[in-house]
Amino acid sequence: DARRSLPRIERSLARGWGKDLNEGPGEGPAVVLFGDCFTMFNEPGIGRATRRVLEAFGYRVLLADAGCCGRAKVSMGLLVQAVEEIDATLERLVPLADRDDVHAILVAEPSCLSALKDDWLTLKVRTSIEARRRLAAKVSLPEEFLNGRWDAHPARARFRREQAPVLLHAHCHQKALWGTDSSAAMMRRVGDVRVLDSGCCGMAGSFGYAPHRFDLSMQIGERVLFPAVRGEPGARVVATGTSCRHQIHDATGARAMHPMEWLASCLDEANPSSK
Repeated sequence: DARRSLPRIERSLARGWGKDLNEGPGEGPAVVLFGDCFTMFNEPGIGRATRRVLEAFGYRVLLADAGCCGRAKVSMGLLVQAVEEIDATLERLVPLADRDDVHAILVAEPSCLSALKDDWLTLKVRTSIEARRRLAAKVSLPEEFLNGRWDAHPARARFRREQAPVLLHAHCHQKALWGTDSSAAMMRRVGDVRVLDSGCCGMAGSFGYAPHRFDLSMQIGERVLFPAVRGEPGARVVATGTSCRHQIHDATGARAMHPMEWLASCLDEANPSSK
């Protein structure tokens, strides 16, 4: 639809990450950030923010420039092409997941994480189901990982308490598979977070881009999400999904942040961390 804005294409997250994406600086325990297409090429600032926060917790952050999860093709029913893409990505990703020094594979985009944890276990790909299960057991949202291992991190990042109200809209895949606390629990350690009972944002990948669905897409957002954002102009708006952030921007003009961007903005740079 001509009323839609187009997603920006940015310089790849891999540029400027470091010479060796699979090692990273330092000698601490490692975590791997999976370079999903959105984080790599549309919103690389989310990847950089995620790295800042994880390093503040004492981790060596590796970047898996391993290819696409196949989410877009799965969503469009292109399963033969999706399986080829998934197998190619698994070939690069499984060896990283099987490393003893890697504590977790972290995926910033919930729709991509749902592919790794859900679709990849049921599609008929060549990679063994045992390898896929080992990988699935090790993957999570970065904020979920930080909260779940709160007492086991090599260092403890320090945050300034957020004073502004925070509105959180969670992605539909996230709500269905893990619940909103997979993001909200970590965020509540830093600020007062109001989780919106907003259902779907209305974008749903490419659904809201089609001219014949634009009006319906906006009606869905107007049910709860858009009025909540407009009603608190001083609030920090956080949305976990790239489609959700784009929808909020198109409808309200507000810039929604990813949870890891918001956490990075609250880091206490003067007192970065403690053991």
